[in-house]
Amino acid sequence: MSLPATDPAARVQALLTLYRESRYDVCLPRGDIATIRIGEVAPESVLRWIGKAGIAFYMTACNPRSHSLPREENEQRLESMRAYVREHGFAFLEGIGHIPGEAWREPNLLIRGISETGVADLVRLHDQNSIVVVRAQAPVTLRVYRSDWHAVSGDSADLEWA
Repeated sequence: MSLPATDPAARVQALLTLYRESRYDVCLPRGDIATIRIGEVAPESVLRWIGKAGIAFYMTACNPRSHSLPREENEQRLESMRAYVREHGFAFLEGIGHIPGEAWREPNLLIRGISETGVADLVRLHDQNSIVVVRAQAPVTLRVYRSDWHAVSGDSADLEWA
């Protein structure tokens, strides 16, 4: 798949709005579901799971640069990410990103214990626009890996730029 080098301003704004409106569900070890939202402190159950690591990253390998792929291809991409995470010994929980009332669902992983370099490697490997950053006792942020988007969207407390 050949992806464009830049996106039109309207697409950037629409995607950032979509990312901000999305709910990021996490399947906790005992079977409960917790929901992470950008701009809010993560639920206590997620913070307990993060523990001493102090930070976790909610990310996907699906739909590179938010261009839809067939389900089978997305499943292969996500399994590749799981294999990488397991091989490197990082803890992770399964998750699903979604927008309330919409049919869209995208599988994700909440990864703990991975370095900033490891996160950046996974983002580049899977050609993602952004990830969700969950810090202990701080609002959840969206980390954007598209420097070309900065001029379109500017700075905001819920965004960080990689």
